[in-house]
Amino acid sequence: MATDLGVTFDLPLLQAVSDWQRGHSDRARSNQLGQALKKACAHLPIQYRSGHLVCYRRVSLDKQGVMKLLGADSLKEKISSWTFNTEVAKGMKGGVPFPASNDLGVIFQTTPNPQNIIVNIRALYLDADFRDALFQNEKRIKNYDLGAGRYWDGEDEIVLEIDTVTQSNIYSLGGYSSPFDELVAKAAQSYYGRVDVTPEQVEALLVKAEPLRGIAGPRWLSEDATKRVLRNIEPHAKALYKIKLAQDKAKADNSA
Repeated sequence: MATDLGVTFDLPLLQAVSDWQRGHSDRARSNQLGQALKKACAHLPIQYRSGHLVCYRRVSLDKQGVMKLLGADSLKEKISSWTFNTEVAKGMKGGVPFPASNDLGVIFQTTPNPQNIIVNIRALYLDADFRDALFQNEKRIKNYDLGAGRYWDGEDEIVLEIDTVTQSNIYSLGGYSSPFDELVAKAAQSYYGRVDVTPEQVEALLVKAEPLRGIAGPRWLSEDATKRVLRNIEPHAKALYKIKLAQDKAKADNSA
């Protein structure tokens, strides 16, 4: 479908956008889908390949990823999904990683350069002609109901191609606090000024603190709190990373 501005929202473009929305979270497919999206969007005018606002990306990092980010201050990126909405980023993939995963939740932020932008999906969905093209072709778009038909513009999404992210890109860290009752039991010692608080005293404080129960559990830290945490752990992370590099070199030398 061609717009009054001469923009063609053809079937290959619509399919690439829908496929990306359906499967960009699948690590095994994301690079393939990203390259297909990049090719399909290359002809779009700059209005669909620009974005001047800060955008955000939520990831889960295992120990190796955390070591690279905090120790080497560099983590490889790829064609990936970002959002203009912090609340969308916080809720991606279930929000804060579960404690059992041992992963660290991280939300990155960046203000993209034009050359890094594959497509501003939010800008596409704001265009009535693009929406009309989807409606007119939904029967021809494979797995439409699992892609564009399911997600539409609900994620305020922009797709970027960035080589690396660093600590300077970290917006928030996510984790779990201790259970609420346990936090109150510890706080009771300070509240009553004694270590051997009674169950009755703990129960009384629990009643007073009940309105605050929602603060316990999964939580994304504020920017200021995140910066404080990073300042505290950065020296240790860098030291551990140097040790790991030395160990890896020693293993390589011994196996040579």
